[in-house]
Amino acid sequence: MPQQVEAGKLRNGSFVMIDGEPCEVRSVSKSSPGKHGSAKAKIKARGLFDDKDRHITKPGDAMMMSPDLDKKVGQIVSKESETVAQVMDMDSYETEEMQIPEDLDVSEGDKIDFWVVDDRKLVKGKAE
Repeated sequence: MPQQVEAGKLRNGSFVMIDGEPCEVRSVSKSSPGKHGSAKAKIKARGLFDDKDRHITKPGDAMMMSPDLDKKVGQIVSKESETVAQVMDMDSYETEEMQIPEDLDVSEGDKIDFWVVDDRKLVKGKAE
């Protein structure tokens, strides 16, 4: 279930939704409040699925959505091409088709780490 977090309490490595896209926070800088204003948080983040850099400025007490992130382990059942594979979830034994990164060298039977972010799947690398 997605949760709300205050913009001023975000840290490097945390996850937040920006423009409807799940992002990993790269840096947060806070300005001190002025005489007539509130503190601002400048957030720099990178999209998990599209690797786009996103910058946003919010009041420090503004609420932002944090995506529902589930880290899982799967096993490659078959490869349809170099970038598409059938992966079996090691917890539920369900198989799903997933996009494999081009720089990841895996074959049938290998275990991989993947994240489920709001019903979208992202392969992170080989499981150890």
